[in-house]
Amino acid sequence: MSEERIKEILESLKAIKGVHGAAIIEKFGLIKGSALPGWVDPESVAAMVTLVLKASQRATKELEQGNFYNAIIESAKGKILFSEVGGNILTIIATTDARLGIINLKLAAACEALQSLL
Repeated sequence: MSEERIKEILESLKAIKGVHGAAIIEKFGLIKGSALPGWVDPESVAAMVTLVLKASQRATKELEQGNFYNAIIESAKGKILFSEVGGNILTIIATTDARLGIINLKLAAACEALQSLL
């Protein structure tokens, strides 16, 4: 049941205009659920997300900024959002024109819903 609910939450994020896909990844790189497009390799996403998470956690700790909560990487072709959820990381892959306000609103609701499932 919880796997189906996780998939449902990720699919709802993917349905946002400008969002290519979403995934929830355990801090050691295990994929707990994904709604990624076919051109994206889930294992590669998991490996990269794990690296970004560890680097972000280290940076916030060493710069005495407290716990890591989320990050946004913006590039020429899109955006990648990372948000910590109960020791896991929720990742969203979006286009350059995706509206961050709407995504952040839906992301907060998704994190709250996922918290009880993970």
